[in-house]
Amino acid sequence: MRKGLPIFILTACIVCLSSCSRQALQPLDVAKAIFNPTVSPDFVAKHSTGDYSGHPNGQDFPNELNTSFLLIQQSAKKAVVAMTIANNNGKATDKYLYFTKDSARWKMYALATPTLARLHERMKNEMEAITANELDSLLTIYQHQEYAPYKSKEEFSFILNSLRLKLAPDDSLVAHFYRHKATFNQLLKEVNKTSKSPETETPTLVNTRTPIYSPLLISNVTTGGFLPAECIDFHILNDQVGYLYTPHKKYLPDLNPDKVMMLRSLGGGWYLYKVAIYL
Repeated sequence: MRKGLPIFILTACIVCLSSCSRQALQPLDVAKAIFNPTVSPDFVAKHSTGDYSGHPNGQDFPNELNTSFLLIQQSAKKAVVAMTIANNNGKATDKYLYFTKDSARWKMYALATPTLARLHERMKNEMEAITANELDSLLTIYQHQEYAPYKSKEEFSFILNSLRLKLAPDDSLVAHFYRHKATFNQLLKEVNKTSKSPETETPTLVNTRTPIYSPLLISNVTTGGFLPAECIDFHILNDQVGYLYTPHKKYLPDLNPDKVMMLRSLGGGWYLYKVAIYL
């Protein structure tokens, strides 16, 4: 019996190693594999479920596109991976991939992109095409309109730069926050001195159109609305994209492709957020 023991142990080790080698790929691994240009239809089918039909995948993208991936949230059963797609000109867009663990295998069940992006891109392009003389003429007209889109060159510049930031890839939004981190924290202190009403969304808790705060490109600061009442929300052009602060992770919202689609930690209780907004 003792002579057989080493063989038994060896066999057990082989079985264990074989089992470990067959462990499910992690969400980040599956995301990279699905959007690899050489992905097989069989792999995509085995790792797809829900609203994700298997397309787009790596075979659907032109060769000149480059993809990078970042795991932004993972629990025992759910995960979200951010995918950045960049072309040779450096223009990048972000998509968010949602995974669920099904029968010990991570499967992608949805893909979300920022809503209203086309509308904001069109607005940005139209504003960038306005000449200095045309802007002067528009301002003359808008001065007499109660609900004009802007009434000064400073306001025009604020809106245009806000659109550019709102449409920028996530890494650029993160860089913007770190570049102005001290001022963001200063604004947070001022917000915390105000009387906040968690039940309703107010126009803004603090005036952000001042020389100190204008560089942040934050249109308004609220609580409630699309995001949990315990979070303080610093919006870029009123909705959809911005930064939030929360004193504790337990207040963070769950991520869903049709609600709060993305949260990215910035440290110190700050997060970058994106919300699905539909007209």
